[in-house]
Amino acid sequence: MKLLGFLHQDAIILDMKATTKEDAIRELIDEAVKHGEVAEQDREAVYQQVLEREKRGTTGLGDGLAVPHVKDCKNVQGLTGAFGRSKRGIPFQAVDGNPVKVMFLILGGEGTAGEHIQVLRSLASLRQNEHFLRFLRDARDREGVVDVIREMMGSVA
Repeated sequence: MKLLGFLHQDAIILDMKATTKEDAIRELIDEAVKHGEVAEQDREAVYQQVLEREKRGTTGLGDGLAVPHVKDCKNVQGLTGAFGRSKRGIPFQAVDGNPVKVMFLILGGEGTAGEHIQVLRSLASLRQNEHFLRFLRDARDREGVVDVIREMMGSVA
């Protein structure tokens, strides 16, 4: 089952190992590959496209939330991605200068721009609800994260 229209419920990292933005993006893409959302041979191409998007402007939205993404990616079918959480925080050049602890990677294939933008809007609205971000940071396990995301889906739909 896909949560928020793009996130495979098993593509969730509870304690990211990354210490840099680039490593965090790579770790999230690796999770998408692990769950069959991105083909192994497309891993590096997708990574480079996400980095290119980051060069145009940070996807660190502030309040500990980042949404690295790429749309119209020919190496991806449909809309997919991964979720990651870092307990210590990752420097992400976020707009508020604070480290990021909650990340949603969104990978949009060709023809998914409308859905992609809708998901981005929904996730950006999370910044307005500090409780959801706290619940995502504090969830004990994958099922807890899934439950919070399902609740979010109801509030942002």
